[in-house]
Amino acid sequence: MKDHSQIIELIGRIIHKYNQWDNKKRTYGTDIPLTKAEIHTIAAVGDHPGINITTLAQVLGVTKGAASQMIYRLVDKGTVEKKVSPDSDTEVVLSLTEDGQINYQTHQAYHQEGNDTAQKLLEEMPDALYTSMVAYLTAFEASIDEKLKE
Repeated sequence: MKDHSQIIELIGRIIHKYNQWDNKKRTYGTDIPLTKAEIHTIAAVGDHPGINITTLAQVLGVTKGAASQMIYRLVDKGTVEKKVSPDSDTEVVLSLTEDGQINYQTHQAYHQEGNDTAQKLLEEMPDALYTSMVAYLTAFEASIDEKLKE
């Protein structure tokens, strides 16, 4: 029987360290300090012009309330703006401000340059291991989703 404690402890440490790193603020071409969650929200809005809060929440994998709170922070920082949808007076759509566009483009360039260590590790990973990791992480995510429902 395998001792899974090493993997479980490793995943726990990685999650803890990732959360610490995720909460660090950085700048992306402007003087506006942004968390990783904030820049990825800006990226989602930039990738989906005219997106609404409901769809943004789905794209980010968070609740509508969490997406809405994030948008309020980004509106306050001057990177995202909310407008009434041209299709419905009751719907709000999101777009990037000039600073938001700079943040978005700088973040995109960062990833295109391949500076992300995780991206480099994935590119170097053998196909079979990559497929196994995707299957494991998908199942692990589903188990976390179930725990969140409890």
